[in-house]
Amino acid sequence: MTTSAKGPERVSEMVGLLRKWQALERDAIETTAEIMEKTNNPLIRQFMEIIRNDSVQHHRVQQFLIDSLTTTPVQLTPEELAEVWDAIEAHDQVERETIALAKQLKEECRFFVQRSLLDYLIVDEEKHDQILGQLEEFKKNLYPYA
Repeated sequence: MTTSAKGPERVSEMVGLLRKWQALERDAIETTAEIMEKTNNPLIRQFMEIIRNDSVQHHRVQQFLIDSLTTTPVQLTPEELAEVWDAIEAHDQVERETIALAKQLKEECRFFVQRSLLDYLIVDEEKHDQILGQLEEFKKNLYPYA
C-alpha cells in the first residue's frame, strides 16, 4: 500500500489487500482440511482444526473490515456500550480467571504435548482479554470525561 494514497484511493488499496489476504485464508482453510483428511493422528488433526477455525474467523473479520470501509461504517454509541458494559466486565473477569487457571495447569504439567496446547490456550485467552481491553479504550474515547 502506498503511503501517499489519499482518501478513496487509500480505501481501494486497503480493500484490495484485504481481499488478497482473504484468498490466503481460504487457501489455509482448504489445505488444513486436506491435511486432516490425510491423517488419523489426533494431535495433527487438532492443530489443523485450530488453524482452520482461526482462518475462518480471520476471513470473517477481514470481511467486516472490507464492509466497514465500503458499505457499512462502524458505529458504537455510548448507549449501546452502556447496555452491555456490566456483562463485558463480568466476562473479562472470567477471561482473567481462565488465564490464571491455564497458567497454573501449565506450571504443573510435565508433558510436552499438553504444555504446548496449554500455551496455545493461554495465548488465545490472553487475546480475548486484550480484545475486551480494546472495548475499554472505545469506552474511554466515547466518554472522555469518565
